[in-house]
Formats: sequence, C-alpha cells, structure tokens
Amino acid sequence: MHFASSRELRIMLALAYAALWSSCGGSSHSSTSSSSSGGNVQAVSVNGGPNGNYANGVFTNVTICAPGSSTCQTINNVLVDTGSFGLRVLASALTVSLPQQNDATGNPVAECAQFVLSTMWGPVKTADVKLAGEAASSIPIQVIGDSAFSMVPASCSSHGKPQQTLGALGANGILGIGFFIQDCGNACAVSGAGNPGVYYACPTSACQIIAQPG
Repeated sequence: MHFASSRELRIMLALAYAALWSSCGGSSHSSTSSSSSGGNVQAVSVNGGPNGNYANGVFTNVTICAPGSSTCQTINNVLVDTGSFGLRVLASALTVSLPQQNDATGNPVAECAQFVLSTMWGPVKTADVKLAGEAASSIPIQVIGDSAFSMVPASCSSHGKPQQTLGALGANGILGIGFFIQDCGNACAVSGAGNPGVYYACPTSACQIIAQPG
C-alpha cells in the first residue's frame, strides 16, 4: 500500500521531530504539549493516553475526510509511532463514511498490520488526510476493528494478539512515521510462502492472503 508522496512524507518527518522534541519533558504523571505554528508543524502531546496505557506516549490529532468532500472528522489521541508506516484508525472512533478499497476482481481488501507482539486487522479504505495544515488526497488508511470484518484470519492472529479496541490499543489510532513510503513494498507482491500475509481479499467467504504491491 502506497501511503504518501515524498512531500507528504516530509510532513510526517517534521511531525517526528516535533514529537521527539516535546517528549523531553513528558512523564507518566503529566502531559506535555507542543504548540503548532508555522508551516509543516504538527502539535503533539506526551502523556499516558486516553486509558493510561503508556508511560510517555506521543499523541496527536488527525483530520480525516471523505475523499473530495468537506465531510471531515478530527480524531484525537492518535499515537505517533516511528516504527510503522501510514495511518490506522479504530472503527469505534471513526464517524465519517469512507469508500472501501477493492482488489482487481472487486473483492474488499483488508490488512493485517504486524507488530512485534501484536497485530491489527481491518479493511483498507480511502480518505483525505490532513496534518500540519497540509492535505494528502485519496490515500489508503486502515480501519481497525470494523464490525464488517470481525473475523480475524488465523494466519493474521498467529503473528500476535489482535489489538482491535481502545482498551487494547490505548489510542484511537496509530500514525506511523517511519522512513519508508510503503508499509510492505515488493515483498507483498509475491504469491505463495514468501508473501508475509499483510493484505487479504475478503469475498463473502473467508479472507485469503493476496499478492499486492505496497
């Protein structure tokens, strides 16, 4: 999945710098915030998160819009993560209706985001995303815990315990600002045992791993 252009990636890297700067004064018992001023500057807060899951979590607000429209929603308490890529939002926090992304045969595409000890499962949808006064148009995001995709495939959950709720994740979403434009790339374009199992096609029957660049 291609998450951002080089210009959009620079915005995310600016956010990473702001997050690093603001975390110097944070603790598990207080909240430290950075104010937003100038271009490509995103405000962040360092605190325990909405459920107190983190000692020094870096959180920000992200505005999500239905593509090409003014129907938007700002989601708070989105965890900033320097070890992943792209935007993932809990379905429970999302009120804007977004179009589903489909594969070449018209089947809905879902993603199994794999972390060290956990996974996140949910459909890939298209949104306009606004950060730091900039907008990325019609990009793919993952919606975690969507009730229409409630059955997590065993081939996904085998990589780690699914984090599908606010209680488990401790945030309303994750904004990955790693150094790569894609979250999987060519590895996901192969079929068979070499495919890491990130993307799935989900017809009316069980979801199946698919070869999909990104």
